[in-house]
Amino acid sequence: MPAALRACRDCKFITTSRDRCENCGSTNLTQSFYGMIIILDEERSEIARDLGIRKKGAYAIRVA
Repeated sequence: MPAALRACRDCKFITTSRDRCENCGSTNLTQSFYGMIIILDEERSEIARDLGIRKKGAYAIRVA
C-alpha cells in the first residue's frame, strides 16, 4: 500500500513522512490539502519566486 501524502501547514511542502516535514522540520502535517505545484528549478521558476519557495519539490496550493 502506498504511503499517504501529507502537507506541511507551515511551508506547504508535500511529504510521505508521518511525523516531520523534510523541508522546514515542522511537525504540523495534514492529509487535508488541495492542488499541487511541482518545482523542478527553484532558481529560474517565476512561480517559486512569487511564492517564496527556495527548494525543489511538491507543494500544496491550499492546506486545510
